[in-house]
Amino acid sequence: MSVNSSMSASPVPKRLHVLTLTPFYPRLGDEANGCFIAEPLRLLDCCLVSNGAVAVIVTSAERARDLRQPPVNVLGYAQCAPGDNLRTDRHPAVETGAKRSGEIAFRMAGITRDDIGTCQLYDCYTYTVLVTLEDYGFCAKGEGGAFVADGKLGPGGALPTNTGGGQLSGYYMWGFTPLSEAVVQARGQGGERQVPRNDHVLVSANGGILNFHSTIILSRHRPG
Repeated sequence: MSVNSSMSASPVPKRLHVLTLTPFYPRLGDEANGCFIAEPLRLLDCCLVSNGAVAVIVTSAERARDLRQPPVNVLGYAQCAPGDNLRTDRHPAVETGAKRSGEIAFRMAGITRDDIGTCQLYDCYTYTVLVTLEDYGFCAKGEGGAFVADGKLGPGGALPTNTGGGQLSGYYMWGFTPLSEAVVQARGQGGERQVPRNDHVLVSANGGILNFHSTIILSRHRPG
């Protein structure tokens, strides 16, 4: 996961981190040898610390037609709060609100997972992306690692994800990191990192210790 994020961040001019191949990391994949922060998470499994700001303007489709930048349309959105982590009937590390919020957002948008060209997912840790993909239904629960092992989330992959490097390698602006990159991709302004399929972009964010989850589906096409 950290290698994919780093490779995606490489073309981004203002990214904060790109994995450098050194004697400490001589090969792709050797990031697993990094120091533990809290087992099983190592240094490169954890997001960056950043200072900065992101602004997003929301207006009507009619008003957006006259603005300087190409409009990006919100087709679907939802939030889900699975509950307190102390509940004995919940496993907060592996079960997120992505399942429920994703179902509602996809239904509102009138599309399916197959229509998604790129994902911009909240990646405070590497494993967060895996459990989010599982809960969105891209693969079965517990199969996230095998699902992404072929590099499908990286540049040129079948499901390019966090194309600006995400919070692991791009910059950490909370939920605005995936949202801002989603807007860039939907507009077709990604430059070297632009994905070929940008009709529909899946965006996620979470809060607490996976206590809350939001899903937004953006598109360069207007609804209907």
